[in-house]
Amino acid sequence: MGAFTGMTELLGDLVPVATSLGYPESSICVLEGDIDLLAAKFPQTHANLMSCRHNRDSRTPIEYGRDLVASWIYEDTLMAELNNCGLEIVGAGADRNREILATAKVSAASDCCVSSGGSSRKLEIMNDYKGYWSKYRRIDLRDDKFNKLGRENSIFLGVAPQEKKYVIIDFANNVNAKYIPSHFPY
Repeated sequence: MGAFTGMTELLGDLVPVATSLGYPESSICVLEGDIDLLAAKFPQTHANLMSCRHNRDSRTPIEYGRDLVASWIYEDTLMAELNNCGLEIVGAGADRNREILATAKVSAASDCCVSSGGSSRKLEIMNDYKGYWSKYRRIDLRDDKFNKLGRENSIFLGVAPQEKKYVIIDFANNVNAKYIPSHFPY
């Protein structure tokens, strides 16, 4: 189960949620799953989506796009809840405008910046909808994500919504990890 399926199970129809969050019409079109309409009405977004072959793994372009937009919904919902708890949190990633980017513009930058008590840190949010982390007792970070989180002393917040579990990793501390130069799913 990917982000789209997982978030749909949690929230129901994601289109009204994305609309209420002010997502661009092109991202709404992706959520609706109409690749032909996307190509006709939003050719640049379609081209960007088609360029993300590496990022989409074994998913079709529209499956990847739907997972991506659903992940943004989760991030934005979580950021709103953290703001309600007294933290200052704002989007900081390359995709913070919630438009699908060409693969060349996709980066390993953290999703947001969180501030509290005069201190600010980058925050990376990741989800596990399939129970992979519990089953294998590991979290896989692709490309240069691990190194980038370490360089920025970021905080990693991993949430497994279906299992009602989470993990927080403070990259300002030494993180026990193993580098794998190539990982089959990626």
